[in-house]
Formats: sequence, structure tokens, C-alpha cells
Amino acid sequence: MRLWLPLIVLLHATAIPAASLAGTSSLTDGQQQEECEECHSRLIEKELSKKYIHQPFTERNCEVCHAMETESTPIGGQPKKITVTSKIRWLSVAQNSSQNHTLLFNTKSVGANLFIDAKTPGKSTLRRPLTIPRPETLPKRENDHTPPRISDIITKVKQDILINASITWQTNETAKGAVTFGTNGLSQTIENANSLVTNHEIILPGLKSNTTYHGTISCQDVFGNRATSQPFTLSTAQISQFTGQAPGNNSSDNESITITCNFFKISEENVLLELHANQPVSIAAGTADEKPAEPRVVAGELNQTDEIRTEHAPLAQKKFTTLTSCAGCHEGYNQKKSHPVNILPGNKTSIPRDYPTLPDGRISCMTCHTNHAANREYRLIKSSRKELCLGCHPDKL
Repeated sequence: MRLWLPLIVLLHATAIPAASLAGTSSLTDGQQQEECEECHSRLIEKELSKKYIHQPFTERNCEVCHAMETESTPIGGQPKKITVTSKIRWLSVAQNSSQNHTLLFNTKSVGANLFIDAKTPGKSTLRRPLTIPRPETLPKRENDHTPPRISDIITKVKQDILINASITWQTNETAKGAVTFGTNGLSQTIENANSLVTNHEIILPGLKSNTTYHGTISCQDVFGNRATSQPFTLSTAQISQFTGQAPGNNSSDNESITITCNFFKISEENVLLELHANQPVSIAAGTADEKPAEPRVVAGELNQTDEIRTEHAPLAQKKFTTLTSCAGCHEGYNQKKSHPVNILPGNKTSIPRDYPTLPDGRISCMTCHTNHAANREYRLIKSSRKELCLGCHPDKL
């Protein structure tokens, strides 16, 4: 039996590990902000003189984007104030809206206390506290050696700034999914590696106009049993409208979210949590157990003295400040209607050097927008949307 164990990824895994300010500093939010302004007054003064200013920067709310891991609503919520003293550590997130989700935990690395957040657009997040039982007390889930069954494949194409395609399908058991596609051969793959669900959706971004694409879907359950669909085709000459609704979502708009949870053992240390909701939801999981204390980390490019480096508040990594913190406030952002982020450029796409990316080359929100302030509308890094798009896609317009 080959057991597939998905990586347990922090929702705020983009934050640099560091000791919480709790126990290392008694500063209030206001005092912390005063310290930020004391060292960075020249930068603040310069940015505030510009025409379009990011709201948290206007409010001198630096910790919203720059503080390391915090408690915030992980899916779609908008935190009023982000603090650095939270005891909840978000472990994984499944963005796909589905009625069925499966999460896998290693009890030694996660601990016993767990929180599950279930979210669907337009409704209040359901948060449910759980205790992970000891594996020896649970029924065992055995490998049935049967791959998932793929059905109800639907392809839809829409053009906003770029041409994107939505691929949706269903499986008879929870599984992670991937789409492999191309024009002359299947050369590109996009996957939902952390989502074990039954309702699947993957967006294929930046497609060429008037082009036929070929693709296949592959799915793999928690035990590694794998299935591949029959080939499908889609044409970007035919533009359809997205429904904005996950497959199988026929719940009442006024119906509150309810969810049932069942634990199973699959090994001496690994526990499976199966979740079933009364409507398609996104799921995030976190733990209330404290992280071990680690050395505090500061930004090296600030040219600070050793004394300041030691006392500086823990800072988040670039991926957090350019992706995760953005999503916390911009709830209406939809990758179907805007440029996808947290993706690598396609094989034929070249990102200019003056377009900032993450260290591994992935596109983030700050690839197109400046962070604090700008004199251009939408804080674009170029003078117009057309110039911005043509930088990476000279053949699109």
C-alpha cells in the first residue's frame, strides 16, 4: 500500500517563524506603531505625499501587512485589527468550495486542539473547535485500492484582461485534483495540492485567443489511488459566462452552514478528518497549541544596528505581505475576474525584471501594484493597464 500524505501547510506559512510578541514585549498596538514611525518617518512622509495611498498605510496600521503570523479570518473575512499575540496557528486551507473535505493530521506535529472554519460567500464563517482523539481510540480507515471516479466535467471560458478557463468536475470520494493541458501536447499542469474535496475547480489562466486546448484531469485520493479522465478540449473562440457557483451548490441563500466531523485512524500517528457540510464551503484548519519559541527575525536590508535588530518586532516574509495579507481585506477579489496570483508564468510568458515577483518567480499582488502609495490609479507599477499587461503579454493586445 502506498500512502499519500499531503503536506500540512500553514495558512500563514508565509510568515517567518518567530517567537510571539507575547512574553517578549509589553508594547500596545499604539506603542508599537510609534516605534515604527520613529525609525521609518522619512519613508512615511515621502509615501503620504503621493496621490493614491493604501488605506492601512494612511491609518499608520503597519502591522496589518508586516506583522508575522496572526489570528485573522482565514477565508474571506476582513479583520478589523491584526495583532501578533494570537494563539491560533492556521495549518491548512482548502479554497475549493465543496460539501465534502478531507484533512490529514500528524498528531505529533499538530497537537490535540483544533479549530475548523467553514466559509461560503455572503455568509458568516462557521468556526468549530475540535479535539483530535488519540489514534488508538479511532476506527481505522483502510485503503480500498480503488481510484476516484471523475464525472460531470464542465469547461467555461471568459475574457476579462486575459482569457481564463474554468474546469469543474466531481469525484465520488475526496481527492486532490490536477489539470494537464496544452495546444500541441499536454505541457502544463495546474493542481490543487492541498484540497481533498469532491467538488473541484481549477482555473487555467492567460490562454491564447482563438485557440483549441486539449487537457486531461487527474485525481488522487489520500491513499495514492489515482485516476485520469478521458481527454477533453476547449476553444477560446467560444466565450461563456461563469456562473459564480460551485458545482452542486443548490443550497438556500438563507440556510446557515452546518457541518459534521468524523475522525479515522490511518496509521499510528496519522489521523484523517472527514468533513461534510450542508452546502459547498471552503475549509481552513488551525491549532490552539503554542508554537515553540524560535529566534526573532528582522529585515536585514534596513541597515539597523545589532541592538535594533534584536529588539525589532517579528516581520512577515514577502509572500505573506504580498499575498495572504492582501486577501484578508480584499474579500471581493476573484481570480476568475482578475489576474491570477501565486502562480508561475507560463512557458511562453516572460516577466520583465522591473515586475516584482516572489523569490521563486511566482506572481503576487505586488507584481502589478506598488505597496504603500503611488501617483498612478490603482497603484499600478505602470502608467496604464494596457502598458502593464503588454509588459508580460505583448502578443495579447
